[in-house]
Order: sequence, then structure tokens, then C-alpha cells
Amino acid sequence: MKKRALFYFLIGMLVVSCTKRSYISEDVYYSVDFEESPATVSKPKPSVKPEKTIPATVEVPTKRNTQINDIIDFAENFIGTPYKYGGTSPSGFDCSGFIMYIFQNNNVNMPRTIDDMVKISNKVDKDNVQPGDLVFFKGRNLSSNSIGHVALVTEKTKDGFKMIHSSTSKGVIINDFEQYEYWKSRYLFAARIKEEYFQQLTQK
Repeated sequence: MKKRALFYFLIGMLVVSCTKRSYISEDVYYSVDFEESPATVSKPKPSVKPEKTIPATVEVPTKRNTQINDIIDFAENFIGTPYKYGGTSPSGFDCSGFIMYIFQNNNVNMPRTIDDMVKISNKVDKDNVQPGDLVFFKGRNLSSNSIGHVALVTEKTKDGFKMIHSSTSKGVIINDFEQYEYWKSRYLFAARIKEEYFQQLTQK
């Protein structure tokens, strides 16, 4: 009798323990995806707006720069023209006559003499010369500081500049200043036509 009572007691305890097992609903179970759990899911990257491309600044040529380019282009048409003392025409130029001619034919009333060209200009450092500047040199006498020659800068180079001028030996020619000891030894200064004076002349 005691054995049977113990048997039913054990059966009852087993039934009670089974009914107390925790229950996980399907809603909870399927709300978890192992492959995309918070530990493995990378957060979406914030959208990155493409950088705006800033257009390069375009340098608008001024009236002065445009006119200087025209003067240089015009001057190059006379390469090979012979030197002529006192000459101011395509039949022959001296140095200042050539400068006067190419400016006057581009609506700039350039003076005839070297001294007057200096008066309407401001001196600039040799390292800062630009196309359109004038460069002045000694004459044959190296011991003298008087101006004996003038040329027009046509191009800025890495080491110096190129210039067009009427030389006594070869007439109108373009030289690279740094390649000629003759001109380097005679160099005096560079000058730029005064802005206000240049504008005043070009309006005529």
C-alpha cells in the first residue's frame, strides 16, 4: 500500500514539473534573426552628399592685357627687319623707333625717345617683369650708366624673360635674356607703363 502511494506521488510531481516549463511564443522566437543580430548588423552608413565642384576661376583679360598681347603679336611680324639709325618704319628701325612704332600702331601714343618712355613708366624688379614691360640697357660703353637701348618683354620664363627689340647687328629679333651675357652685363632696369597713363592713352 505504501509503495503504491509513493508511486502516485512521484507521478504527480512529474506532471506538475512539466506544466511549469517556460514557454516561448512564436512571435518572440521568430523576432530574432541570428545572422542579423545587433552584434553582427552594421549600422547603415549615413548618406554622404557629393562634394560640390567649384569651377576654376577664369581670369578675365583686362583691356590693358588684351592690348599688350596685340602689341606683342604685332611686333613679332617685324622679326628680321633691318636696323636703321633713326628708323621708325618697317623699312628699318632703331631700338626706340621700333618700340614707338609697335605701340602707336596699337592705339598707344608711345613717346619717341627713351628718356620719355622712362617718364611714363614705373620701375619694376627684374624678377617681377611681365609681358609688355620695357627693359633698358647700357649702350656700348659699359662704364656708363646712361640708357643706350630699350626692348619689350614678350614672355616670362622660368629664369628670366624673353624680349623683342631692334638690335644693331641683326635687326628685329627675340632674345632670351638669360642666354646672352652681352645683355645681362648691360642691364639697367625694367619699367611698366603707368596704369593711369596707359588707360588715358588707349582711350584716344
